[in-house]
Amino acid sequence: MKQWCAIIAGCCCALSAAHGQSNDNIDHDAPFIDDQKSRLFWKPAPIDEPLVTDRPDFTESTDAVPLGRFQFEGGYTFTHDGGTDTHQAPELLLRVGVFEGVELRIGWPNFTSQDADSGIPDVDGLEDLSLGVKVKLIEQDGAIPHFGVIGEISIPTGADDLSSGDVDPAIKLLWAYDLNDRLSLGGNVNFASLTENNDRFFQVAASVALGVSITEKVGAYIEYFGEFPMSDGGGPAHYLNGGATYLITNNFQLDARLGFGLNGRADDLFTGAGFAIRF
Repeated sequence: MKQWCAIIAGCCCALSAAHGQSNDNIDHDAPFIDDQKSRLFWKPAPIDEPLVTDRPDFTESTDAVPLGRFQFEGGYTFTHDGGTDTHQAPELLLRVGVFEGVELRIGWPNFTSQDADSGIPDVDGLEDLSLGVKVKLIEQDGAIPHFGVIGEISIPTGADDLSSGDVDPAIKLLWAYDLNDRLSLGGNVNFASLTENNDRFFQVAASVALGVSITEKVGAYIEYFGEFPMSDGGGPAHYLNGGATYLITNNFQLDARLGFGLNGRADDLFTGAGFAIRF
């Protein structure tokens, strides 16, 4: 654990130092941000295009945050399964463009509250912290899609009832294909080594999503994703969900989603809303 604490502390120091420096090439359209505090020791890349987020769907985008830019994503999710209701927030993910096509990812622990039927103890507490890196590998070229990869680990910082209790690594293979100016396809294939009840198991997860730009500011998607298996010793879980995004500015977006399970091992229903902000 000392090694992980040192890594996290180093990241925080680097980010703190970055905020203390100045640069004249700063975008002034980012909402609620003090420009003086957002300047970096390297020259930030221009951000003329709308931000690309990794929420609210299961599928992660292939795009990395531009060099020298910060992007915060967060939200809330409500899940209903049988007699159990679960609330999760703030779903915070900090994404930092550290090189062209490369971003650092820090997933802050969620606070989770589970309210179950009588006889089943309720659970409240923080989940595990995650650290990762995303790399954009290939731009779309003819029949070749966009392609990227995420490598990440979860660190057992959460409450006893919510933490895996071990360091769990994962690799996510990301692809996307722009069909035209309004339609796009994307998906992930994820491989993870997870820990449950002190036992380690291997999980594959996959998704495919169809996205549509309804207007310049409004987007929507429909998506399938599945986990194989859902848990140690369990079978697969299949889900279908859809959602919408609203771009307030190029650097600030709101989102909402609604989904449900397609088989008995999946959660019955989930819904949520969130935001993303870039500066």
